[in-house]
Amino acid sequence: MFTQFLIFLYLVKHSLAAFEETVAATRVELNEKQIGNYFKLCDDDYNSLLSVSELEKWIKMMIEAHLKENVAKSRDEFRKIDVDRDRIITWDEYRVMMKQIHDHDNDHHVYTEKEQKHKFRQADENGDGVLAVLEYVGFRNPMTTPYILNRIARELLEDFDTNNDNNITLDEFVHHKASRLEDGDDIEIDKIRESEFKNVIDENRDEKVSLEELRKYLDPRGGNFVKNEARHMLHTADSNSDGQLDLSEIKDNYLHFQTHNQNPVVRALHDEF
Repeated sequence: MFTQFLIFLYLVKHSLAAFEETVAATRVELNEKQIGNYFKLCDDDYNSLLSVSELEKWIKMMIEAHLKENVAKSRDEFRKIDVDRDRIITWDEYRVMMKQIHDHDNDHHVYTEKEQKHKFRQADENGDGVLAVLEYVGFRNPMTTPYILNRIARELLEDFDTNNDNNITLDEFVHHKASRLEDGDDIEIDKIRESEFKNVIDENRDEKVSLEELRKYLDPRGGNFVKNEARHMLHTADSNSDGQLDLSEIKDNYLHFQTHNQNPVVRALHDEF
């Protein structure tokens, strides 16, 4: 839950609607074949029910399937944007592409120039002001690109770290003002955050969260993210509250289980143009 919260906080900071089920999501149709195949592959004990650990396998499969598809898509986009065929994308080429998208789709979300430049610079690993093909692939898949994930973790740490000691303390995490505007006095939320800090993020139990601990916590391919998402999916779809999901429960909530761009798991991997 809080892994998504931290990613969401970072994305919202740059005006990205990270985890909303948009109108586009409601147009995604049930893919019986995909759902059925995933269910069979994840049902390790062949009891026609999926436990939370089996749902973790489902999430990992969704992540890998989407990344495989999106890396190929990103490389194709690179070739289209690189109009002069010099094997790099300049800021001007990227800006022209963004304008073309907006001109053809007025409903498409357009970031401010400041937001776009921030994303562009963040993906520019060697700082030469342009994006090579691998940097562009990272740009489109930031949360699974190590150097970009490190930069995102650094920004979040700086946002939480009010005493500037390069760590996040329990108090800084629990009482982070920007994320507690509506529930600042909610003691139950305090308890949940405290538990997440102590039992999940602070791996070495030294009562502070380092940059590396935060990076591992955010990594969508890491154990924390997968476990949190599995618990969330179970909570969302478990209509009979038996702690497991059958195929009908998954089909009833297929938007959370299919690989599509509006799925919260997929949205956590990269942000769309």
